[in-house]
Amino acid sequence: MPKIIKPLSNTECRNAEILERDHKLSDGGGMYLLVKTNGSKWWRLNYRFDKKQKTLSLGVYPETSLLEAREERENLRKLIKNGIDPSEERKLKEQVGSLTFFEVSTEWIKFHESKSPSWHKSYNGYLKNHITPFIGKKPIKNITSRDIIETGKRVEAFGYYETRRKVITTINQIFKFAIGRGYTQHNVVADIDHKNTFIAVPKKHYPVIIERKPLGQLLRDIDNYHGNIITRHALQLIANVFLRPGNVQFAEWDEIDFENSMWRIPAEKMKINKPHLTPLSKQSIKILKSIYSITGHGKFIFPSGTSRLQPISENTLVQALRRMDYTKEQIVAHSFRGIASTLLHESIHTHKIHSDVIERQLAHSEKNAVKAAYNHAEYLEERVKLMQWWSDFLESIKNEKRHTS
Repeated sequence: MPKIIKPLSNTECRNAEILERDHKLSDGGGMYLLVKTNGSKWWRLNYRFDKKQKTLSLGVYPETSLLEAREERENLRKLIKNGIDPSEERKLKEQVGSLTFFEVSTEWIKFHESKSPSWHKSYNGYLKNHITPFIGKKPIKNITSRDIIETGKRVEAFGYYETRRKVITTINQIFKFAIGRGYTQHNVVADIDHKNTFIAVPKKHYPVIIERKPLGQLLRDIDNYHGNIITRHALQLIANVFLRPGNVQFAEWDEIDFENSMWRIPAEKMKINKPHLTPLSKQSIKILKSIYSITGHGKFIFPSGTSRLQPISENTLVQALRRMDYTKEQIVAHSFRGIASTLLHESIHTHKIHSDVIERQLAHSEKNAVKAAYNHAEYLEERVKLMQWWSDFLESIKNEKRHTS
């Protein structure tokens, strides 16, 4: 007949006698209180798994009460019933719990190994220069909101507000990744009131040329640029499509639909993280067909002059403008968006196209949350007309009589 074990009481645990040798007080189900000769009392659980006898610690009495030890015993017995070894499960949790931010960030970077070289250069730079030196060695589950704030403030102290924003965004993405992997339970970045914690990123104001004659001269200077032909075509296109310089830099032939005169830019290349359609005017198609004979065999529409496997750099576009004797106070690669935005809005009475259509083509995010929730319109038909009107407008001022003093 099996031995009947009477469950322990709190009084028995509290008053357990200290002997010359360690001894056990059994509570049943494999759990017992081990009373050491030095007076310390430890909860233990004996169990069999995979035909092997094993023992697991459940805590120290009285820090771990009798009730808490029993609850842990039942939890572990459920694991065993489901074919999970509690000892191995505990080791795994300890390993996960000790993962540092650096280790998780390294795994995150590797997970995104298919991203572009520029993506890896940017994010590895944020991690190496602004994040890892400060929180890289800390277990990710122990990192607090205060750690994140102090990391951001270090960058902000140098006046690098945009870099600080990207640093915090990077940390946020890594925490989301860690939660998905079970490395931590909470994203501490989400606890931060960014508006009342960090200085707002100052809005950049790029120089623009919006007077007809100077703008016409700029367009003629681009057409007559005697430097690299790929650079010239890139500047011609960016003036017509007024996309962000990065979109033109990283433009790929697979994104161009010549049959429907459409440029389909994937979400990962857009600042608003949504796919973007850019209707191509007759002038834009002409530019693309002209450069296709030179770069159409490769991936990028505008490859680098040093390697066809890499895209042209924004600095290459800027330096071309400098060679045309335009200063940074007059024009930069990003200026063409400002030129288009200003003149298209000012010319609504002429082209009769609503400002919402212009903003949609500029791929600006809607600041009004309510309006953004309901405004799903693509305005594609109107955008086709808008892009053709813009190219026709540029062509007309370019062909006007050259200004003479």
